[in-house]
Amino acid sequence: MRLGALTPDRLRGPDFIRLYPDTYVGADTDLEDIRLRVQALHFWSNGRGVVAGPLAALAHGADCPWDDREVILGRRCRNPPDGVTVRVDVLAPGERVVALGAHLTSPVRTAFDLARRTPLVEAVAAVDALAFAKKFTADDLRAVADAHSGVRGIVQVREVLELMNPLAQSLPETRLRLGLLARGVPPAVCQHPVLLLTGRYVHPDLSWPHAKLALEYDGPSHRDITGQNRDAFRDGDLFDVGWTVVRVTSAMVHDPKAFDRLAVRVLRRLAA
Repeated sequence: MRLGALTPDRLRGPDFIRLYPDTYVGADTDLEDIRLRVQALHFWSNGRGVVAGPLAALAHGADCPWDDREVILGRRCRNPPDGVTVRVDVLAPGERVVALGAHLTSPVRTAFDLARRTPLVEAVAAVDALAFAKKFTADDLRAVADAHSGVRGIVQVREVLELMNPLAQSLPETRLRLGLLARGVPPAVCQHPVLLLTGRYVHPDLSWPHAKLALEYDGPSHRDITGQNRDAFRDGDLFDVGWTVVRVTSAMVHDPKAFDRLAVRVLRRLAA
């Protein structure tokens, strides 16, 4: 604007969209783009903020049950933009990184912040997704928790540490695993390698190797004809080496009665 290329009137016109105070993008910009969303918060904070929470998780390449915008600042902000949560917090050395042209909380620190959120199952799902994407362990998260042992939500962080599994490959997989645990099903193994007659290994989502029982969550990629054919061949290959495969859909996970019946089915098989 100082050079005269843009004027306030033009910024308020149809060619631009105002994201935050003094932060505009072109009207044809993809507002869901993660890099854009991260950089917009960075510019709004004049480079002083650290993008945290769900948006940081998305920026690190992990799925997240939440999609809100959170920034850590060194001082209070009286009037943050609508939809932006500003926190005053302490970041230890190594708990911030630079990525996508902005400051972000590190993957493990991001997991620590998400682990304090409720409900518990969604917190574990978020941490699992980050741990899988960035390859950190429960011990890595425990070290951050120990460094911030007095913060609000630390009790739930300890619960998340007991339940997390860095091998879980999707949010629904974690929800399925924890839902079965809550219904008295013994802990399942994530991504257990099964050797097929072809000499190839496959890795079911959840399994109980001693019973040769596998559960596979059927997400969107399983619903078209290509996915269905792939699953049929895979299930047949597992059957040939003595395994039983139970396919689980989103409806089964979200319907409590259907979830109960699934748990009973698994328990019966494990007891056989």
